[in-house]
Formats: sequence, structure tokens, C-alpha cells
Amino acid sequence: MNPHLSHATTHLNTLSTEHPLHTALATALATYTANSDLTATFVRLLPEILTTSASDFGFLAEVVYATPTKPYLHSHAVVDIYKSNYTINDIVSNLNFHNLDTLNGAILTSQAPVLSNDPASDPRSGGVPAGHMKLSCFLGIPFIVDGQLLGACSMANKLGGYTDADIEDCAPLAQIGGLLIAADRS
Repeated sequence: MNPHLSHATTHLNTLSTEHPLHTALATALATYTANSDLTATFVRLLPEILTTSASDFGFLAEVVYATPTKPYLHSHAVVDIYKSNYTINDIVSNLNFHNLDTLNGAILTSQAPVLSNDPASDPRSGGVPAGHMKLSCFLGIPFIVDGQLLGACSMANKLGGYTDADIEDCAPLAQIGGLLIAADRS
């Protein structure tokens, strides 16, 4: 077994199966182990993350480097908010987020969780593209393995906003998501 998947399995065994996110992560690990398809795994996982976090939309992405100093996020799963009457199950892949002067970019530049319950006045925010719905709140979680930023998850528009407890709840997601990306790269 790939050492990253072995580590992910060991980590999952320490988590409570009573938490829906932990169950979703176990399913994601089993899915990836069975098919070695990171995009299919993340497409299946994203709606579970959004449901458990009570978020309206978000993405799961891998960090790619255009140059050694210019990272960007390559999505494996993102909710298609441009589709009329979208749901969290309307997932597309292969969108790239290059702008580092945004809340998404802040995940890359800080390599730390990004929480904003007032994105419109957050200095890290670069606004949203034309046609994009308004962000009422945002949470970005980096996936770091062995000190290297490998990916990220973002979620948005949770009723009432996000808290530090949401960041803590996402710690297993950050670890397992990063290990899945590491396994896919090896």
C-alpha cells in the first residue's frame, strides 16, 4: 500500500465514526484505494463536506505551480454555482484559481486557514468574478503534508458564519485530503 494511504488509514482509525465528516473521509479513502482517481474521489467527497459544514458551495483543489514561486489552485471538484438552481451535487472539475489576491489565494500565501465572515470588507478579498454569487462568509482550509502545501478546500455561505470550531472540525479533512493528493502524486 502507498505509504500516504497507509498513514491516512491509520489516522482515520483514530477518529470517531459518529461524526459524518469522518465517515465521508473513510468513504473517500476507500474510493481512492479502489480506483486511484483523485478527481472522482473529490467529486464524491465535496457534497459530504458541504453538507456537514452547512455550506452552500465550495471546492476541493490541488496546488500546482505555474513557476516555482507562482502557485495556483487546480480544482478536482467545485460546485457549479453558475448553473441555475444549482445544488451541492452539481460538480465540475478542472477550474483553475490563479489570483493570489483573493480569499482563495490567501490560503496559498498564508498556508493557514482563512476565515472571513465579512468578505466584502476583508482586505484579503479580491471580490468575486462577474456573475458569481455574493459571499456572505468564507472558510478555506489548506492541505499540508510534511510541511508542503498540496491542496485546499474552500466553503462558503454557512448561515451565521464560520467559527474556529469549524476549522478544528476540518482538521481531519486537511490531513486526509493532503494525503490523498500526496498518494496521487507518488
